[in-house]
Amino acid sequence: MTAPALRRRTFLGLSAALGAGIAVGAAVSPAAAAGAAWSNPVLGPTPTTYSGHLGWDIPSGPKTPVYAAADGTVVGVYNGCYRGHKVAHIIAGRTGNGVWLKHADGRYSYYGHLTVAAVALGQVVSRGQYVGSVGNTGNTLGPTGNHLHFEIHWGPAASQKIDAKAFLAAQGVRLASSTPVGSTGFPSISQGASGGTVKVLQRLLNGEGRSLLADGGFGAVTTTAVRAVQGIKGLVADGLVGDYSWAAFTQRLVSGASGAKVGALQEALNNHGAGLLVDGGFGGVTRTAVASFQSRSGLVADGVVGPVTWSALI
Repeated sequence: MTAPALRRRTFLGLSAALGAGIAVGAAVSPAAAAGAAWSNPVLGPTPTTYSGHLGWDIPSGPKTPVYAAADGTVVGVYNGCYRGHKVAHIIAGRTGNGVWLKHADGRYSYYGHLTVAAVALGQVVSRGQYVGSVGNTGNTLGPTGNHLHFEIHWGPAASQKIDAKAFLAAQGVRLASSTPVGSTGFPSISQGASGGTVKVLQRLLNGEGRSLLADGGFGAVTTTAVRAVQGIKGLVADGLVGDYSWAAFTQRLVSGASGAKVGALQEALNNHGAGLLVDGGFGGVTRTAVASFQSRSGLVADGVVGPVTWSALI
């Protein structure tokens, strides 16, 4: 399938997902807002909006990480736009590369003008999970126009928009100013580091298509792999692994998952004394180890590994 055809299928998948609609009102009380955990999607200066504008614009540097504002499912994703391109994308004619998330309570959140949309259609993401990076794609204001266009809707229609700034404020979250969940708690490592944390990193990179030996040595080969994956994820490819890169390299894992990233999880649990076989299978033993670690760390012991659990583990 060609890239344009794939992008078209992705967009049509969004259209089908949103086509069902949700017949509810746009007004949301502070009490209703408190029903789910939300976070700030990106750090930046004071956000702005204007009459007739469906969302808030948060200026930020190019390739600043953007995080899911709440747990949800990706119901739309578009990559392949350039600045000034006005052909219909997820939101017709204006927001370029973007991601739509649907949340369990029926709300939607939208992230537009991205350099890269780094999630896939149908993917389940956690609050604080990396979904892309700030860019200047679509109908923006030019070379200095890097910003996140952020919306929250009670249902998919434009008429069902929610004032995202007020909605988040009702939960004590300051749009653009509060620290995003996904950007906290990770260590910073670079070439020359060694040990169990580097093994976790190497297995995570293997989950992104690299073929590293998980030997715990952060050498030139690992640095090259880090830079390659950072570039693919839309981040600054500097080879330094800190908050932004860890959030981009990790992903939500639940019982039944398998692969190199589960191996990274098992490696991380072993760094905390779990004694697991690193086989890449998220079975009952691994889930018990996750829940035990979460309980000891004061987290919700649900066996689901999202950004908060990853940051505690790493």
